[in-house]
This record gives sequence, C-alpha cells and structure tokens, in this order.
Amino acid sequence: MGAHLLSLASLFAVSLATCLVPGPNNFMLMRLGMRRGRGAALAAGVGTTLSCIVWCAAAALGLAAVLAAAPWLYKALRIGGGLYLLWFAWSLWRSPPLGADERAEAATGRGGYIWQGFAINMTNPKSVLFFASIFSAYVGPDTPLWVHIAAVTLVCITCLAWQVAMAFVFSARAAAGAYGRAQRPLDLAAALLMGAFGISLIWLE
Repeated sequence: MGAHLLSLASLFAVSLATCLVPGPNNFMLMRLGMRRGRGAALAAGVGTTLSCIVWCAAAALGLAAVLAAAPWLYKALRIGGGLYLLWFAWSLWRSPPLGADERAEAATGRGGYIWQGFAINMTNPKSVLFFASIFSAYVGPDTPLWVHIAAVTLVCITCLAWQVAMAFVFSARAAAGAYGRAQRPLDLAAALLMGAFGISLIWLE
C-alpha cells in the first residue's frame, strides 16, 4: 500500500503542476472572471471538472492504447480541438466592449458557461497529453480498484479546486477593475493566444 500512496502523491504533484501551466482553460477562466463575474467563472470551472471526469473514464478504459492503435483518431482530436479554439479566438476578437449592465446579466445562462468550460478542456492539448500518457500510467490493468478510484477522485478534486481559486481571484474587484480599464487589449491578447493554441494543434506533426 505504501508504494500506491507514494504513487498517488506524485500524481497529485503532477496534476497541480499541469493546472499551473498556462493554457486555454486558464485564459478562459481569467477572462470570464474579470469580464462576466464570479458566477460565470465558477460555472465554467464546473464544466472543466466534468470534462476531467470524462477524460478520467476514457483513460481508465484504455485511452492510451486506443490512440496508439488508431493514430488517425488522435489527429482528428487535434484538428477538431484546433478548429474549436480558432472559433473561440474569433469570438473573443469580435466581442463588444463591456457594458454597464453586462456583469449583472451574466447571472443568467450559466449552462452556456458550463458547456464552454467543458468544450475548452475537452479540446485542450494539455488534457489529451496528461490523460493519455501520465494519468493512464496510474490506472493500468494491474492497479487495484481502490487506486483507480483514488486517482480519479484526486485529479477531479485538484481540477475543481484550481478552477474555484481562479474564479475567486480573477473575479475580485481589483481584477474586474483592471479589466474594465484595458478590456479591449486584453480581449485581443486572449484571442491571439487562443488562436495560437488552435493553430499549433492543427499544424502539429
């Protein structure tokens, strides 16, 4: 059991480090928190966590083996994810200035933010690499069931905690005020970053 506990501790460290690496999820939550408020960012965080559950299930069912046996599937996932990120970048580029009542109106339509968080994480290259390689090593066929359950729980709780922290930090009054003073440059920068992620996915060999 000691070896399994040590393995789970290393999984937690790798999961946290993966969350810290800048990527589409983090930029999405930063922007939603500053532009739409805490509720929208938290809803997107829930969607991101739901997608982590889906990725965990896929890894437990042999995601790495499937992708190794069908390289075209991995390529299709990359291209589909890249196209979605490009569409999201275009939406950011064309987003209108923040109106006086927009943050109050953001309290409605939380389902849309949940879907946005889910879709962004499902197309996130970090997610594909993490769950198809690192996480899959912790849920192999010889691993006890309790380790499978603990690994899934650990990764999902780490993911959710990170999303909640991001939502609270970037929806704070200081962050929202900073966004209000420089919203257009920040939106354009976020659009360029999302577009770069999308292009890298499509052209990656």
